[in-house]
Amino acid sequence: MNILGIYGAIGWDGNIPYIVERMGNFWVHGSGATLIMNGKLKNAINEERFSRIKYDGTYPKLSIQHILDYNKLTNSDIDLVVYVCSSTEINFALKQSTYIEKKLQEYFPNCKVEFLAHHLAHSAATFYTSGFKEANILSFDGAGDYEHPSEDSGKWLTPHFKFSIGQDTLSQDNKICEVHTEFCGNAPMHNSFGNLYDICSLKTYNIKTKNVKDDHYVEQSEQHSYPGKIMGLAAFGDYQKVNLPEWFSLEKWENEFPQLQSNNADYSIMFARFNPDDLAAWMQHQFEKYLLLFLSNIPKKFKRDNLCLGGGCALNILANSKIIEQGIYKNVHVNTAPNDDGLHFGAALFMAAEYEKKITLPDDIGYLGITYTDEDIEEALCVL
Repeated sequence: MNILGIYGAIGWDGNIPYIVERMGNFWVHGSGATLIMNGKLKNAINEERFSRIKYDGTYPKLSIQHILDYNKLTNSDIDLVVYVCSSTEINFALKQSTYIEKKLQEYFPNCKVEFLAHHLAHSAATFYTSGFKEANILSFDGAGDYEHPSEDSGKWLTPHFKFSIGQDTLSQDNKICEVHTEFCGNAPMHNSFGNLYDICSLKTYNIKTKNVKDDHYVEQSEQHSYPGKIMGLAAFGDYQKVNLPEWFSLEKWENEFPQLQSNNADYSIMFARFNPDDLAAWMQHQFEKYLLLFLSNIPKKFKRDNLCLGGGCALNILANSKIIEQGIYKNVHVNTAPNDDGLHFGAALFMAAEYEKKITLPDDIGYLGITYTDEDIEEALCVL
């Protein structure tokens, strides 16, 4: 069975910011495709490697064509396409109207189309590459795609994290069992590790570089670089020199999941009076403090020895290392592309686990993209 995992905008240009008033800009980033043939992982490639557009979020036509050519396949040879949506309203509307499904069936005439939730794709990407027989899985980022309607308003909600249990047992119907989900609120910073770090990174970066750009119109290639830059800057600051409201408050009830409640403070005004190096250190401290608090208070009936991390927040290697240092989990695994770059990869793995008896992963799982010839390298050197 040929399974193709896809992530990327269909029916609109995912690289153009979709502006939502008071919520900021939403776009697709990290589009790409993954192929699994008869349970064997063959290729996983991101579109930016071909288009040369950093964080390219458009439909990954170049990645797909390369994969098909590499494996001597045509579009008609694909049996199953699994597509992951983003948190944009336009993407949600196109999915609900069946536009995306119809386009995929047009592109791949013999395929069955499946949709997979954003955080479930992140969870599959990290769990199925971990080698663990059993593990807790935390997928956390700014926001996933729309899932369940709110009981109060009827509006669809976007989760910013999912906590699951993974069991690598073929007799289990649900190898990844979702246990707890937290949804974003009406404000962009509400309860979300990813949104808080993104927004505060932008504020801190602007102070550090004396940048005056409008927050709502930052280029995609810039915005997705800020958190990593600020995480590095944190090493040069002192978080104790920053006196600001805590990111969250932790509420815990017996035998229940801990609840992180945001104070919804407007840091954009308060940040201006502090040194950006110290602000970066304070942000990193807040991220680590509340992540470790949350994981330390997981109810015993759900706690396992191993932890798999996925989603963009799993790129925070400073926090990841402290989970082991503090003995919260014996082992921690993060897959090669835990952010949205790996959504198509996780989607393909999830469906392979559902349809195939066994998944075979190569040892060089981080090197499944383009093969470069000597001529390709020489041409690149000449251009430089």
